[in-house]
Amino acid sequence: MIQSLKQLSEYYLKMSEKDLKALAQNPQQYYNVFIKKQKKPDGRIKRREITEAVGLLKKVHKLILKNILTKIEFPSPPFIGGLKSKDNILNAYFHKGKPYKFCTDLKNFYPHINNKMVYNAFVNYGFSADVASVLTKLTTYKGGLIQGGANSTHIAYLALWNTVKEIMPICDKKEITFTVYVDDMTFSSSTDFKELSIELRDIIIKNGFFVNHSKTFFTKGKADITGVKVGQNTLNVKDDFREKLNNLEGLSDLQKQGLERYYQRVITYGKS
Repeated sequence: MIQSLKQLSEYYLKMSEKDLKALAQNPQQYYNVFIKKQKKPDGRIKRREITEAVGLLKKVHKLILKNILTKIEFPSPPFIGGLKSKDNILNAYFHKGKPYKFCTDLKNFYPHINNKMVYNAFVNYGFSADVASVLTKLTTYKGGLIQGGANSTHIAYLALWNTVKEIMPICDKKEITFTVYVDDMTFSSSTDFKELSIELRDIIIKNGFFVNHSKTFFTKGKADITGVKVGQNTLNVKDDFREKLNNLEGLSDLQKQGLERYYQRVITYGKS
């Protein structure tokens, strides 16, 4: 990959090496932090802290994504979420027809991926030490990946790479389908692998990630996977989405069309 700061600055980020070093010394000034409120189906208000890059750093983040991170080929599956032409419906589709399912969620996924993990991820992929150091400074805030950052998912996948490489041979050997949708990991199979699910969980923890135990379960039969109801031979929308689809008052024509397109895509995938 990229071996010099000169190459990184002039070829990939379209700026002088001097300006790149200056930006990397103090990127914190180019962040805006705010609270985003989201109303849940049960009426509760969920508050999430969002950190966004602004100004020059925002421009550099876009170039890092376009010229560097999108050039990295993540195997798909397992990697699905946040990648071009991949979405939650496709992620759910991979698990259709497989009755045994193990789902887990990585707790505080982005903030937990700290500077050291990001730096090691770049170095392990082949970036030189000084390039990895600068990229880490440019893409982390207060010691970790930012929530909602343009580059966060791709960098998080780099940090997950070794964990995934350890899990994949096990899944291949046992004929288990394995997907990663941002912080959701899903495993499914035609045969019972409940005992193995403990080993899979322990590999994730051993590699430095936290498992959200309240969102970790093994089941046989139907399951909600990344927002889609997955059955033996069907996919369907969740009940709260169906309620929204049946009550379109106050929505614009564009919003109505978007909901209908989403519904049709889920049903189409379910029939294929």
